[in-house]
Amino acid sequence: MGSEILILIEAALVVGLTLFFIISRDFTYGIYMWLVAALLFKYQKISVMDSILPDMSLDRMLFTFLVIIFIFEILTRRRKIFSFTKVEYSMFLFCLAAVISMMWTGAIIKEGGKLKMGELLTGYIVPFFMFFISQNVYTNNTSKREGFLKFIVLVGIYLSFTAIFEHLKINKLVFPKYILDADFGIHFGRARGPFCQAAVNGTVLGFAFSSMFYFLFNCNKAKIWKLYAILLLAITPLAIFFTYTRAAWLGAMLSFMIISLFTFKQSQKAFVITAILFCMTAMLVAPSFLDDNTMAFAHERIRHEDPVYDRLNLYVVYVNMFISNPIFGVGFLKFSDNAPDYFADIDMGGVPFQYTELKEHDTFAGILAEMGLVGITFILIIYSSILIASIRLYKNLRAHNPEAKPIVIIFWGCMAAYLVNAVFIEMRYFEFVNSIFFIFAGIIYGWQREYGKKTAL
Repeated sequence: MGSEILILIEAALVVGLTLFFIISRDFTYGIYMWLVAALLFKYQKISVMDSILPDMSLDRMLFTFLVIIFIFEILTRRRKIFSFTKVEYSMFLFCLAAVISMMWTGAIIKEGGKLKMGELLTGYIVPFFMFFISQNVYTNNTSKREGFLKFIVLVGIYLSFTAIFEHLKINKLVFPKYILDADFGIHFGRARGPFCQAAVNGTVLGFAFSSMFYFLFNCNKAKIWKLYAILLLAITPLAIFFTYTRAAWLGAMLSFMIISLFTFKQSQKAFVITAILFCMTAMLVAPSFLDDNTMAFAHERIRHEDPVYDRLNLYVVYVNMFISNPIFGVGFLKFSDNAPDYFADIDMGGVPFQYTELKEHDTFAGILAEMGLVGITFILIIYSSILIASIRLYKNLRAHNPEAKPIVIIFWGCMAAYLVNAVFIEMRYFEFVNSIFFIFAGIIYGWQREYGKKTAL
């Protein structure tokens, strides 16, 4: 047995025992422990030589034990679970269709003989598992639901300060240090955080910006969380700005508009106070950070047309792939390999033809191209069912528990930020942002199912 295998087994035992003792007190603590590992230690992997298994990392070990302990609780009847609905069946069938597609096209094995499961794991399998786990863990417990929002706020504080440190080049305070490596990831020079990708960083910051309104607008919450919310109100818009990413800006603005609309309807006083606080902090904080160089770079990013032209040309590829393979697509993970055959120089009203970008930049159009009607149908069922459940929950809470409505509104804000960014980038590479969204979606979906049970009784 090689030394790498021994290290892996020892690490697995330590991680497993630690997680077991934490979860024995509260399963959600295990979820947060795993999320922190996925956020900060995702790229520190152990590669097992001469094995078909994918590379292991701390977050993957934690996730494996999280699932094992969850299943153990079900088998020992310590935890009751909801039965599957069309959402869970659609998630399972989508993943199954993706695996079959990869086997059919040969994409399931990468160079070196290892399973090529990374994108399927981070984009779909792990987030879908967390959706099911969260709807069964956060049920009937307001403090746990609020605890999830508190976690997002704390993550937002970390990411916001990291973005500011990146912008000001205070390198000693940037963690993890690989963020400072220009050769690692993309978007170096912009606030890219531990994801080393500015758009994803902006998406999670959008989640935090949405979540802080829950504590800002609810007068019965602890003062410390109100202070955290005010802090985020001051620094998160700056952090999102420093990503210099138009999709992140649009997502955050749409999220803010949705939350503001419902907040204004419920409490005009809270909305006005928040608007005043935001304007005051903007006037105090912005001049210290928005110098001439910063504004010049932001202006350059706004006027930068190449990414727009790339995406418009890619839509020609998506459409051509779908027309040629409408039912099953060209194969999961096969977009880049097939893209050169589907580019076409057509008249798009002055948009120049560019043959420079061979990767998906739209999560949903990418699925349509790679998996055809089969894949996109399952995805549309998943997202539409989650949205419909959230609307039903909002109506139920409005009738029976009005004080709990803000959590649903915050979810809509997060969903808006997520979907806007998903239209401009391929989300399947980023486990943390997908998992945060689907955990939140699972909380909302499970909460609505609780109300469905009560109504049935």
